[in-house]
Amino acid sequence: MHPARRDERWLNRWRIIGAIAKFTDVFTRSWVVVGLLIASCAGSPLPPASQPAPHAQPTPTPDYPLALAADVLRAFTEALNRQDFSAAFALLADAPRATLRDSTALARSYQAVLVAAAAQSFYIEPRGGLLVQDGRATAALATLWESNVVGPFTVTSTLALTFTQAGWRVDWTPDAIIPGLAEGVLRLDREVPIRGAIYAADGTPLAVQQPFTVLGVQRGAIADAEEEARLLALLSAVTGLAPEAIKAKYADQPADWFSPIAEVDGETLDAHYAELERFPAVGVRLSYRRAYPQPDLAPHVVGFVGPIPAESLEAYRALGYQGDEQIGLAGVEATADGVLAGLPGGQLKLFANGSVTLLAARPPEPAQDVTLTISPPLQLTAQRLLGAQAGAVVVLRAGDNAVLAMASWPSFSLDKRPRASGSLLNRATQGQYPAGSTFKMVTMAAAIGEGLAQPAEVFRDPGYWDGLGRAFRKTCWLRGGHGRITLQDGLTASCNVVFYALGLRLHQHRPDALSEYARRFGFGRLTGIELPEAAGLVPDPDWKRHALGAAWTAGDTVNLAIGQGTLLVTPLQVAQMTAALANGGMLRRPYIIAAPRLAVPQQAESPERIELSALSAIQQAMIGVTRNPRLGTATYRFSDFDYCFQDERILPCRDLSARARARARRLIVAGKSGTAQAGGDAKPFAWFTAYAPADAPEIVVTVVLENAGEGSALAAPLARQLIERYYGLPLSSAPRERRVGD
Repeated sequence: MHPARRDERWLNRWRIIGAIAKFTDVFTRSWVVVGLLIASCAGSPLPPASQPAPHAQPTPTPDYPLALAADVLRAFTEALNRQDFSAAFALLADAPRATLRDSTALARSYQAVLVAAAAQSFYIEPRGGLLVQDGRATAALATLWESNVVGPFTVTSTLALTFTQAGWRVDWTPDAIIPGLAEGVLRLDREVPIRGAIYAADGTPLAVQQPFTVLGVQRGAIADAEEEARLLALLSAVTGLAPEAIKAKYADQPADWFSPIAEVDGETLDAHYAELERFPAVGVRLSYRRAYPQPDLAPHVVGFVGPIPAESLEAYRALGYQGDEQIGLAGVEATADGVLAGLPGGQLKLFANGSVTLLAARPPEPAQDVTLTISPPLQLTAQRLLGAQAGAVVVLRAGDNAVLAMASWPSFSLDKRPRASGSLLNRATQGQYPAGSTFKMVTMAAAIGEGLAQPAEVFRDPGYWDGLGRAFRKTCWLRGGHGRITLQDGLTASCNVVFYALGLRLHQHRPDALSEYARRFGFGRLTGIELPEAAGLVPDPDWKRHALGAAWTAGDTVNLAIGQGTLLVTPLQVAQMTAALANGGMLRRPYIIAAPRLAVPQQAESPERIELSALSAIQQAMIGVTRNPRLGTATYRFSDFDYCFQDERILPCRDLSARARARARRLIVAGKSGTAQAGGDAKPFAWFTAYAPADAPEIVVTVVLENAGEGSALAAPLARQLIERYYGLPLSSAPRERRVGD
């Protein structure tokens, strides 16, 4: 092995590779080479424009050869700039025409440099005047190349013209592109930053670059066939690959290129160190792969990397990628890919006549680590509680909408790619469901906000509602009805009849009023979180007319008033709405990346204040959901949830004296259950959304379970357990009893 290859990692016998990788900023390199015969290189020609008529030339006389030369020079460079290589070829002299044979060879010459320089375009401009002598003319050209890797750079070259019987013609060679290219090699040394890591809020590593060693061969350093045979035999013994398979990996590569052969571990390298050292052509390089130390922790949030998809290859090459890199394909790995990956840089060099010319260089843009807001203990609890039940859980910090936990099932493990595409769907941000009774807060806010109802207004619920006529009778979930009930209590009891009546009033007032309020609460649009998400659907008269070709009716508004019909929401949107109700009407963008902060959609850049004259009544009604023993739909799930704050601790209230208990601040949960009809014979979607403590909210929890049953029976216990986990309380067991509650 050549002494120059004995770097620090090699001399330390590969035992400190991990430490070096952790503390050293290492770049991987790859080369693109243009060979000597650039005019005949492989590759598709640029698409030529239609061939114009040949450039008209008057009979040459000694009076105007200079003007004619300038005219031909201008026509030739303009043809190249518009990539009309047929027109450019028509202006060539006999010698270059014979060498190139046709315009496609000329096109390939420029295309080869575009590829080698990772450039998107070039623009040629003549500089200075023409020098004419003895039937020859020369002109200086300045060519601006727009490279994705080294940035824009300008090359100055010389173009010759010859005076012939047909007039002035261009005596072109590859040196007209870059001086020295006719006898040289153009090489781009890329520098790719090591991908940044992803960490949880407490520093738990979720995605890191794992170092490994690659054994490779530099073909040009092999002395002769005899040495190659011995080298192949040794590498075959080390790697287990057949000699012909090893040779195939480097045979067609540039002579000075490091061609990877196989990954090897430190123990294997130690065992064969003395033998490998005898071959100057053998080298070892440190490389990296993506690893997920906690593969089952928040996989939908973390995401994964993979090869660049074919449909995205052109866009990534425009950013300076070669095309064989790994990029983020899902989760934060995808949405923060630009931050995690940095941007490639490199050096563009021309090797000609024994010298090296640096044409352009740009340092890479370093990658950055990303820290999430996810709390691993809370996240694992959310995943465990969700279990194998299809659905989603979202936990937000009430003060700023940081995502503390986000779980979705079906799920997958990051140490292997999921088999079913359904498991890749993050139901927390991309699942779209009818909202059911969780939408009744919006309806109440709209009715009060439009001056159509008051919290203390009394409604009559006999168990049914005939507001659209007896033929369209609608029922309440409570068969006998709630009797006389106020609007505020109607929300606590989730009384359908109350909200049917509000829906009709809103429709008669303004058919699109309820839809407008839904959008104010963040429905029907992206939240702006740094994850792939769906916008959901808020139907309105315009949407129905355009999408379904039908008119909007009172029945549509009445169905929307109870969160049914064609309304679709995501669990994250419901959590965002709940957080706005908890914090006084501030609709904040949920976020999951704590640092660095990424650019967000314009509509989500700043908090939006929801004017809620109904806010206090809605909050009191939500407290009643868990505290009102007569009307609360989820009271039976929180009947033994009795905790008090005492000296910065949370204790069971029964552990306090009667006097202390009377004065203590209680941990009260405000919530709303929902049971959204799924259509047909399918079981409904179970919802529960809540915040706590009710008097000074710290945490928001939203749970949806697909085709599970009633929200109060199934989703509410999960929300309660997550609140218990957040406060370090013993986790309750879900009661077996169930009752209709939404």
